[in-house]
Amino acid sequence: MEKGTKNEEVLLSWLKKGGREVIDFREFRLAQRIDVDFGIETINKNIILAEIKSDKWIKEDGNLCFECFRINHYVQDKWFFLGWGWRSPAQKLIVRNPETKETFVFDFALLRKRIGEYVLEIGKQMKINITLTDEQKTTYNFLIPLQKLNNYKKYII
Repeated sequence: MEKGTKNEEVLLSWLKKGGREVIDFREFRLAQRIDVDFGIETINKNIILAEIKSDKWIKEDGNLCFECFRINHYVQDKWFFLGWGWRSPAQKLIVRNPETKETFVFDFALLRKRIGEYVLEIGKQMKINITLTDEQKTTYNFLIPLQKLNNYKKYII
């Protein structure tokens, strides 16, 4: 959590460069529930919603870790819920590797389309990462090779 927060601060500073207004939604409970971190003002004064992730494994010849769903082991009638990868209403996904400073910006709608196409292509050979998130939750993630996702921009930040 601490590393993720530090990474978010680096990205917040980067997003504010050039005089852009950025709304920090991280403290708003509703924004946390729907997986939106920032609102970024465009040149046209529109607001684009962005979800921010920190991933020490992401790189161009690596994988995007895309959260599919979680299992709550002890929450009555709320056992399963979609992961941020499907649930977030954000238009942009920004993933930064804090060790290499590589930062990948995805159009979320196009990313989901590409992931659907990749799942169809790969079928049962899909790589899945299962993480014991904490004592109460287990998270299931797709590992999608970045070379299959041609819809991102890369920056060093």
